[in-house]
Amino acid sequence: MEVTISLPDKVFANVKNLASKTKRRVDEIIAEKIEREFSADELERPLEDCSDEEVLALANMKMSEIEDRHMSKLLDKQREKTISSLEKNELDALFRVYQVGNLRKSQGIVEAVQRGLIKTPADLK
Repeated sequence: MEVTISLPDKVFANVKNLASKTKRRVDEIIAEKIEREFSADELERPLEDCSDEEVLALANMKMSEIEDRHMSKLLDKQREKTISSLEKNELDALFRVYQVGNLRKSQGIVEAVQRGLIKTPADLK
């Protein structure tokens, strides 16, 4: 579906800056952010309601390679004390995604073991 929105100049400039740094299109970044925001219900869905395939997908979940690289760059800048306030906000957001993802991954691993889908986390692909 295609939607047209108006963004404040400052917000657009921030998104455009991020797009440039990550070599992505502005619309991709906005769509990804909206998708992440509105798919948060999936994170609260009880694992008992998930299929075996969904549980294994959660157990194997990883941060995207693009996000991981970007987070590493921002962490380097933070360590070097060259991080801007915008980049600090980006880092905070990525870190929250990382934390929530790891929590959900851990829950998926526990559920996979309980269902007998794997014996240990080492059995994951």
